[in-house]
Amino acid sequence: MRMTENRKKILKIVEESKIPLTAEEIYKKAGVNLSTVYRALKFLEERKLVGSFSVSRGVRYFFRRDNHYHFMVCERCGKLFPFKECARELIDALQKKYRFSEESHLFLIYGVCENCRR
Repeated sequence: MRMTENRKKILKIVEESKIPLTAEEIYKKAGVNLSTVYRALKFLEERKLVGSFSVSRGVRYFFRRDNHYHFMVCERCGKLFPFKECARELIDALQKKYRFSEESHLFLIYGVCENCRR
């Protein structure tokens, strides 16, 4: 399969975003139908051009594979709360201990946000 214009457009949207996006958010920016977005994301993910993760309620987020992300995820409302702190020392120690070479990482902490605790 080849890299169509729609796939290029969707890849560009993901690459230019500072945060992971849902397929619906990409759809709103892409100007193509939603099924095209899902097919393109599958194609891009199979070729390791984008990565994805799912959170509560099955919401799936797509992100640049050459970047790493850190989020707290509210299990009640599903909102993502980004944070800058990174477990770099832990990752380095794990790589050394297990002879593993990190290509990217995603750090998710699940819990309940302040608004949902009220």
